[in-house]
Amino acid sequence: MSENNLSAPTGTGAEQERIDLLAAGDFFREEPGKKKRTRRKDMTPEQKSRRKKKNLIVTGCVAGVLVLFFAICSVCSFAGYKGNFDFIDGLDAADYQSPYTLSYDETAGYYAFTATDDSDFRVLQFTDVHLGAGAFSANKDRWALEAVSEIVYRVKPDLVVVTGDIAYPVPFQAGTLNNKREAEMFASLMEKLGVYWTLTFGNHDTEIYSLYDREDISNFYEDPKWTRCLFRRGPENLPGYGNDMIIVKDKNGKIIHSVVTVDSHSYTDGDYFGIAWKYDNIKDEQINWYASEIDRLTKINADNGMSDPEVKNTVYFHIPLTEYGFYWSKYRESDSSVKYLYGVAGEKGEKSYPGVDDCNLFETMITHNGIGTFCGHDHYNTYALEVTAENGRKIRLTYGMSIDYLAYAGIADKIEQRGGTEIKISQSDGTFVARHRPYQGDSAEGGAWY
Repeated sequence: MSENNLSAPTGTGAEQERIDLLAAGDFFREEPGKKKRTRRKDMTPEQKSRRKKKNLIVTGCVAGVLVLFFAICSVCSFAGYKGNFDFIDGLDAADYQSPYTLSYDETAGYYAFTATDDSDFRVLQFTDVHLGAGAFSANKDRWALEAVSEIVYRVKPDLVVVTGDIAYPVPFQAGTLNNKREAEMFASLMEKLGVYWTLTFGNHDTEIYSLYDREDISNFYEDPKWTRCLFRRGPENLPGYGNDMIIVKDKNGKIIHSVVTVDSHSYTDGDYFGIAWKYDNIKDEQINWYASEIDRLTKINADNGMSDPEVKNTVYFHIPLTEYGFYWSKYRESDSSVKYLYGVAGEKGEKSYPGVDDCNLFETMITHNGIGTFCGHDHYNTYALEVTAENGRKIRLTYGMSIDYLAYAGIADKIEQRGGTEIKISQSDGTFVARHRPYQGDSAEGGAWY
């Protein structure tokens, strides 16, 4: 019987056993031409040596490719980084003379802008600049720098306030983890433009994987070499960094307005990388500080014999309050307590992305002469609403226009959300009006005031 003819086995038990063994041998026999791998314990010393050399060569090649990749990234990063600093160095200073002089008010404990004529005080809000300052972001960084400088030239502000996310050190988009480079780039820009400015931190300014934390970046901004930066980390007993005020005085020295900056923090509830979009909130300690300081400034006015001593104020932060989404919904429901002023809810589904919990800042502002809030974070939201509280007080909720060319996928090709927000504070009574200052489009030179 042939070894391969097993379809109808016959014969004695011994013969059947032989047939079964032959069948098993056919089943486990290796395919022709397939080389059996020698186990390491069965290798000769020479074979082990050859395999070790082969593994070292493969490892070396992989390491070499990685080193070459990072070397190329470093060269590209340096070239783009240097090129953008060369661009900044070539800019002219903003060509205007502010009618407000800056000093430090020892009694109030804050920087103060004092009017020299009857002009109103102009604030320019930027938000979500998103500089990468890395190997992958040089072109988009240049576009952002061009946008910021052009809007400053047009508006001629007395003060610039950036409501978070100057930096975007996300490595797969920016090509770096070094968030101090982005801070240096923006501070250098403001220094060259000759504009006084301050900021609040956003969630991206100091990521958990960034090289520098909030304290490091605060130290950087407080360096005296930045003669135009008015950022201060604020009271040490408060959560966060950058809780501060900058006061505006009329010609007679009366405090007419306080520009308040508050740290809205970053991620929370274990969402350290922001994957679940769980954002933090302004804390009670910060809100209590705000209320007590506004009361103290009001008392300073009263002690100086000023009539109507209350200090109107606006508050600037990065992550929106829950009231932004709540009152947008109320507006869509035609609620009479909400007045639409301008802008759009451009995020998908007209969404707002506030902190996970509510805070009492909005309610506290109503009882402490707060008249407006300005935030960023949601790059396509640009709307402003005026809310009338139960006590008749009115307070505005405003999203600033974003600069971002880098963070949102596809946003570099869009124009309608990109720009700044111009805020004009009246010297007569401390109230304000505001308007978009788009970077491009028909209303780039400024639309109607609201």
